[in-house]
Amino acid sequence: MAIVSLKAGEAISAGDAVFVSSAGLTFKASAQTFENASVAGVAVNGGVTGDLIRVNSDSVYTSTSAFVAGEIQYLSALASGQYDNYDAVVSGLNLTSLEGLYLTEVGRAVTINKINVERSIPTFLRNTTSLLLLESSSGLTLDAILQEDGSTIKTEDAE
Repeated sequence: MAIVSLKAGEAISAGDAVFVSSAGLTFKASAQTFENASVAGVAVNGGVTGDLIRVNSDSVYTSTSAFVAGEIQYLSALASGQYDNYDAVVSGLNLTSLEGLYLTEVGRAVTINKINVERSIPTFLRNTTSLLLLESSSGLTLDAILQEDGSTIKTEDAE
């Protein structure tokens, strides 16, 4: 179990996904910038600015949130410190006016209220209408593939 104590740079609640700033302070993680999306772990306890908080950086965390066992949890597109499944993150991204955001894995749900913290390197999504299609994605239709040169290839289902 990897639990570290870090100084809070803002009010943080137990269960928040957090990052460590270049100044060494801990803040709620956000998908807005690479630094803010570089999740260090999940806060085990809460605190206010200046308090020491414990952060789970590589172990199972018991949460009050409800998960679907087996689903990967990603940093939320809408709320700092929060995380959700891929479909909710993509839906949240489509509700913003951002040109893009950083998709960051926080961990995998192992039961309805436990998440195995598995940090990842943030991946930038450039276009708010673009998304990563995963095996676990549901309710999505792929009508074209965007190529590096900006052209598209329409799939068989596209008109």
